Amino acid sequence: MDTTPVSLTRPPRTRPGPRLRAAWWLSGLVAVLTVVAASAGLLDEGLYSGPTALIARFRGNDMATLVAGVPLLSVALTASVRGSARGDLVWAGMLGYSIYNYAYYVYDPAFTDLFLVHVAIVVLSAASLGLALTDLDLTTRARTAMRWVGGLLLLLAVTLTGMYGVSLVRLAVTGAPPMDVLPLPQAQVHLGMALDLTMVVPTLVLAGVLLWRRTAWGYALGVATCVYVGAYQLNYLMARYFVAQAGVPGVAYAEPLDLLIPALLLTGVLALVGHRREG
Repeated sequence: MDTTPVSLTRPPRTRPGPRLRAAWWLSGLVAVLTVVAASAGLLDEGLYSGPTALIARFRGNDMATLVAGVPLLSVALTASVRGSARGDLVWAGMLGYSIYNYAYYVYDPAFTDLFLVHVAIVVLSAASLGLALTDLDLTTRARTAMRWVGGLLLLLAVTLTGMYGVSLVRLAVTGAPPMDVLPLPQAQVHLGMALDLTMVVPTLVLAGVLLWRRTAWGYALGVATCVYVGAYQLNYLMARYFVAQAGVPGVAYAEPLDLLIPALLLTGVLALVGHRREG
């Protein structure tokens, strides 16, 4: 097993390049726009249209973004600016979270007054993430935890693909439409599956394989993926609460297994980054 020491901070002599500095500024703008968008969604009850469950889902998503998403992004960004390699990876994960989170708003068939703000958040987050990935110091090496965290990510990818695959095969054979835990319109169920199968599953597979192979990119992508997928689970929990609070029939405030995935991913993050520097 490779026991090369793991670098947790950038070398003091290393100055951040122009791409990394640009990514920091863009991420700061993302945080500001996200506060504006999420606050408007909570304060303006007429901003979203559609069934009660859909409106409640968006408002719950806004609450989670405001109380968890923005603070996590801001803390990680601050840590990155201060030279923390751990902060770099969590920051990259939160940018992935921001892209995925606001893709639901951008690709929702209904327009809102904040459509351009939502588009700007997705575009700026993607630009910031792209710039950051070209200037990160990938000095990490293999650790014992990398393989079991990689296996966990691959298991999640297989489970998610299998769940969706069963629903989609049933649709093709019987015509029965896929269902969601929350009683959302079919357009939203389709959107959720499309985003998961094109954004979440491929990232889980790539991170899982690279972690299993114990590569530096696997370490970086593994931390970022655990952060971004785990953070969005908080949005789901809050959205579920808001939908139940709105009185939508058949929706409970929470289920015992709801915390399982975020707990496992948090454990994965801590296993990868929560160690002392070796050597």
